[in-house]
Amino acid sequence: MLAVAERVRSRALGEVEIVWHAPVDPASCDGNCALHEIACGEPGISAPGGNRELPADLAESGQRWCTACRDAVRQTA
Repeated sequence: MLAVAERVRSRALGEVEIVWHAPVDPASCDGNCALHEIACGEPGISAPGGNRELPADLAESGQRWCTACRDAVRQTA
């Protein structure tokens, strides 16, 4: 599944978690976007990197899917 990263500071001092979201219009991304609209309906991710292909069952330490984005993509697949 295509995804765009959001860096989120965790409650633990100095730790950053990566939350992956499904972009609404992935074909419009050239890697230099100022904002990505995302499937969960949150305001979007400003200053994102490019889209990346990730497994739905992501198991990387310090990274997770936005549950709402993952579920939205699964419903349309």
